[in-house]
Amino acid sequence: MITEEILSNDFEMIGSDETISHALSLFDKNEVLIVMDENKYRGVITRKDILRAKIPPETKIKRFVRHAPKIKLNTPIEETARLMLESGIFSLPVFEKDKIKGVIKDTDIIKKVVEREFGDMEIQKFMTSNPVFVTPDESIGKVLQIFKKHNVSRLPVVERGKIVGVITVRDLMEKVIHPEEKPEYGEFIAEKKRYLKIPVKGIMTPNPIILPPNSKVRDVVEEIVKNKIGGMIIGEKGKLVGIVTIKDLLEPIAHARKEEKFFIQFCGETDEIEGFDKEEGMTYMKEFIRRYGEFLENGYIYIYLKQYREKR
Repeated sequence: MITEEILSNDFEMIGSDETISHALSLFDKNEVLIVMDENKYRGVITRKDILRAKIPPETKIKRFVRHAPKIKLNTPIEETARLMLESGIFSLPVFEKDKIKGVIKDTDIIKKVVEREFGDMEIQKFMTSNPVFVTPDESIGKVLQIFKKHNVSRLPVVERGKIVGVITVRDLMEKVIHPEEKPEYGEFIAEKKRYLKIPVKGIMTPNPIILPPNSKVRDVVEEIVKNKIGGMIIGEKGKLVGIVTIKDLLEPIAHARKEEKFFIQFCGETDEIEGFDKEEGMTYMKEFIRRYGEFLENGYIYIYLKQYREKR
């Protein structure tokens, strides 16, 4: 199956000279915004990019544009899934020559693939078991640290062994980093000490949807799409068993590309490290595999990045 078959025209464009404040107002319906300079494509900006520290709301978004892979109409969806995972961008622009024809989203791929045998498999095969979680009294500052350290966008909230809620990047965007309030404070509210001390229970979504580990992938995806959420908590009798995200379900699709021996994914502080270019890093890793791949077994290569500053 190729990208053209599930192409979407549901996307939002924004000028590179627009402000962070304006970008925030457009994230209600889209996780990714296509950035244009007049009529020329510049790149994308994602919801998670806005969680960077100390960005004044009047800052122009051109400073934070990311270079997303350009998808062609005839690109196989397995290849598109791989590019999503490698780039960390889950809504990619689709081009015909130099013209944007639409976007392809992670949910578009998943919804199509679950129509196959993949949809009949049990979700426990793909979920993350014993996931990191927080308690209702944990601070928002701690949540932000976990999001960044573990490269996740949602956390189950557990109290006395029972699931009581979920907190996500979207929750922070909508309830903490609020567009109308930013001008008053001059920078993102999430960076103000008193907001970082807000307890999770004041921001979380209570009584989240919980599905059992023997649920079919198709049923889980249906709930994710219907409720417009990025993942599902997996539990039994109110106790946390695991968590599964759209990203988790994209991995086996990307891995289905038989011509690839290895699946490479960068994680960690990929957007924070000065001078780091993901494309250059990927080129380096592919050269490494070309030289030494015959000595390695097929599989996944995860590269965790963290910046250390020299102490003087």
